[in-house]
Amino acid sequence: MHILIAEDDLDMQKILKLYLQREGFTVSVVSNGREAIDFLAENHAHLVIMDWMMPIQDGLWACREIRRLRIPVKILMLTAKGENGDEIKGLTCGADDYVRKPFDIQVLLLRIRKLCRAEHMLSCRDIRLNPDTMEVAKEGESLILTRTEYELLKCFLSNQGQVLSREVLLDHVWGMDYEGDIRTVDTTIRRLRKKIGETMIQTRIGLGYVMMPDV
Repeated sequence: MHILIAEDDLDMQKILKLYLQREGFTVSVVSNGREAIDFLAENHAHLVIMDWMMPIQDGLWACREIRRLRIPVKILMLTAKGENGDEIKGLTCGADDYVRKPFDIQVLLLRIRKLCRAEHMLSCRDIRLNPDTMEVAKEGESLILTRTEYELLKCFLSNQGQVLSREVLLDHVWGMDYEGDIRTVDTTIRRLRKKIGETMIQTRIGLGYVMMPDV
């Protein structure tokens, strides 16, 4: 498992690298957000530990850029900023988790392991779906979905950018033996849109529906 540390404090770099290597992780280190983007453009990492306050380009900028470029990596934001509004800002910019300084290294390691186990989590913009726990969140806040809404969302997240016809959605979500009204798909999508955002699932007239990573 490869972890990238984006941190300008040299002492913090050394401490994090030492503990992570002891845990068996492969570790690379950069000193600002620009270097983090350049590194990820050429190398694969499973997780980025991203400090918020860095020179040249800060962690918030780098986090947004990673999501804009659709780089498949988990992000743990690490910062001394302690206000709730800062935590919300960090999570809504695309971070998967947020840890405040000072922190207990064992707690940080637990959060890292949790994120690495959730590497296969499905996501689109601010929506996250964990297939293992069946948990769904929007901007870090849990969403309550029915079983059908959950399966429908999972189908869209697994096929982003693809137009899915009502027939395909019926087979995947309701099953091939379903004999009800095909318009059930439309009704369920309307309910789902109210929970995840009206623009997440777009209509393609005469063809079906599509979930686009970008608006």
